[in-house]
Amino acid sequence: MRFRIPFVLLGLLTLLSAGAFALSMAEVQPNHQVTITSCGQSGQFAPREIVVSCADGNLGYSHLAWMDWGGPTAYAHGVAYQNSCTPTCAAGTYSTHSVMIALSGLRAGQYHELTVMNSAGAVVGTPVSLS
Repeated sequence: MRFRIPFVLLGLLTLLSAGAFALSMAEVQPNHQVTITSCGQSGQFAPREIVVSCADGNLGYSHLAWMDWGGPTAYAHGVAYQNSCTPTCAAGTYSTHSVMIALSGLRAGQYHELTVMNSAGAVVGTPVSLS
């Protein structure tokens, strides 16, 4: 009889922890109604690539893995690529480096601002307006 109480308590704790896990999983599910517009392509949900230099594609972010989407700020790790355009953009070479990006400025279901951070978390350059 004295062993029955611990098993009942263990079962109750298991049920409570499973419920908490299910609730936490529901909270981190991405919001498919939040999108971005990049280079005239609207309705992009958690894109794997964001091109910033629309006219020539010489600057952007690829291999994006989103850690958050749909909240006030969405974060992703990825790779920045930029063409040196030396001596010309057609003859230039691309450099790449790891970055973290943040999308913010959430209005009417769209992010409107992109901020780039280096691997140490420091902001690089100025935020870019997405439209």
